[in-house]
Amino acid sequence: MMPDGPAESLSASPPYVHEQQPSPERLVEKCKAGCTKSFELLVQQYEKRIYNFLWQLSGNSHDAEDLTQETFLKAFQSIHRVKSAQAFSTWLFTIAKRTAFNHFRGGKRFQELSADEEVDFEDPSLLLEQKDEARSLWKLAKALKPDQYETLWLRYGEGFSIAETARILNTNQVRVRVLLHRARKSLAKSLGGGRTSVSPK
Repeated sequence: MMPDGPAESLSASPPYVHEQQPSPERLVEKCKAGCTKSFELLVQQYEKRIYNFLWQLSGNSHDAEDLTQETFLKAFQSIHRVKSAQAFSTWLFTIAKRTAFNHFRGGKRFQELSADEEVDFEDPSLLLEQKDEARSLWKLAKALKPDQYETLWLRYGEGFSIAETARILNTNQVRVRVLLHRARKSLAKSLGGGRTSVSPK
């Protein structure tokens, strides 16, 4: 994952002090003004994250690469639609999600959730606390239903909030919590009914 900005220079001499990298929102504003270099910087910041997210959805590198390129092409063409108060990362992941959805529209990879599912507001991160077990847990999570895995990944793999995850998935926060609850229960069952916690990071 790309760092938010370059490390500050230890040199006291002004010519050698690195300028702080502009925020994504600032780069977006420059893009709107016609600066293509700013969009290149956005691609550099988010390309790996978008590719990884799409790889999680598609399951193969070829589709992930194609979908990543398509995502950034759509983002470039629609950059003027980003509102000033809107988080660029949420907007970009929304495009990636919709791009993947359209690609797999006939594959039933994205399943709808019944509206009468019981909601458990317990934090599903109880399963995700120990770093040494994170990798094996994410492999285990691959067996979850696609919508559960996708929600789990956005929330804990990417670190989006409940509200941001709901926005990306074009749903509401209750449904996100339900999906996380179902994912947690399925993982706990796979782990033998225990409440082992592993950090996704």
